Amino acid sequence: MAEEAGTREDAPDKRKWRLIALAVLLVGLAGAAALWFLRPQQQEEEPPDRPPLVSVTRIERESEPLRVSGRGDVRPASEVGLSLQVSGEVVWVNPRLREGERVRRGETLLRVDPDDYTVRVEEARAEVERARVELAEAEESGATREEEFERLRDRIEGESAGPPDGIESDFLRPGEGEQATAELAEEPSPLALGQPQVDAARAALAGARARLESARRDVARTRLTAPFDAVVRSKSVERGQFVRPGEVLAGLYDAGSIEVAVPLTQRKAALIPRVFAPVTSGTAAGGPATVRVDFGGTRWAWEAMVEGAEGAIDPATRTLDVVVRVARPLTGARAVRDGGEAGDPPPLLPGFFADVEFLARTPPAYFEIPRDALRAEDRVWAVRDGALAFVPVTVVAREGASVFVTGEELADGERIVTGEVPSATEGMEVRTDEGRSAPALDARESGGVEPAIDEGGA
Repeated sequence: MAEEAGTREDAPDKRKWRLIALAVLLVGLAGAAALWFLRPQQQEEEPPDRPPLVSVTRIERESEPLRVSGRGDVRPASEVGLSLQVSGEVVWVNPRLREGERVRRGETLLRVDPDDYTVRVEEARAEVERARVELAEAEESGATREEEFERLRDRIEGESAGPPDGIESDFLRPGEGEQATAELAEEPSPLALGQPQVDAARAALAGARARLESARRDVARTRLTAPFDAVVRSKSVERGQFVRPGEVLAGLYDAGSIEVAVPLTQRKAALIPRVFAPVTSGTAAGGPATVRVDFGGTRWAWEAMVEGAEGAIDPATRTLDVVVRVARPLTGARAVRDGGEAGDPPPLLPGFFADVEFLARTPPAYFEIPRDALRAEDRVWAVRDGALAFVPVTVVAREGASVFVTGEELADGERIVTGEVPSATEGMEVRTDEGRSAPALDARESGGVEPAIDEGGA
């Protein structure tokens, strides 16, 4: 009974706390509702419908000589591998015969032992003397036979011919009469006069002299000389080495002429005057060019002349190699720099990778525009009276970040759009960034909202 009485006393307390919790919850909900309904109302404004903002650049009509450029490998215009025509032991090597050294035309580079060849010269000289003596004997014998023939003819004409002696019988035919003898005496055979023996002796002398000359040339061939002023590119011979004919002993390239082969697109190559002259007429084009190389932190330049295009288009790249020749590759460098010490001028060596600038065929007037201003189908977007105008152009050349174009509808000082304009159409109204203190965004503001500009900042 006592437990039941305690339970009845706790029940009113629980109901009281439940009511308190419910009252607190209702008060909170009422406060939240009040805050919701009493919140400040934000006025919604429609953004102004404004044309997109675009970046523009002004172009100017130009007539200065147009230059196109390319890059290519520096290579020798003339290069040879030297070898001897005789064999032998190398007894002397020029100290300057080493890679990178310069040698003069006709300078001896090495020698092989000439003793065996000088002996052959003496043998050939003795053979010439023997042949000369044999010729003299044959000519003397022939002269004696001519005298005997004249004596026989005199006897026949004087009708006092008697029995022929030993030599005279060579002019007669056995068994023939006197009339036949007279006729033979008028036209003796060359063999009877000893002419074949003379001819054989002369031929022997000529052969001996040729062998003497060949022996002398072999002595001269024991020396290897430079065929032109050159730079030594390679060497593969040392003193004491036995060499054979045709064995390449050194490589030289012409020190006075270096060339650069520049692969160009067909559009660029077409701008070079007389680029196909070597192919069509066999003569060099002769236009000016400039070769530039970076060396030692300095940019160096050499004057060059255009030789013309090589005779084939590369099937892989569809480019055409245009060759320029540098006349003074070793001493003609000039520094191209903004400041600082350039150092000693370098020679233009094979293996350099060079930039080449050509003086191109220039139209009477052209415009230079940024690459991102050129649109599909070779057009530009000009801004005229606040609207886009699609203007056709003709591309003359592309150089780096610039494109050179011509166009009859382009005007001097024209404003053209750079960058992208989404959904651009002919006649679409636009705003430009001219006169703004900050650059325009990339005109991708589909709603036409102008970006904020910092007028000075806090």
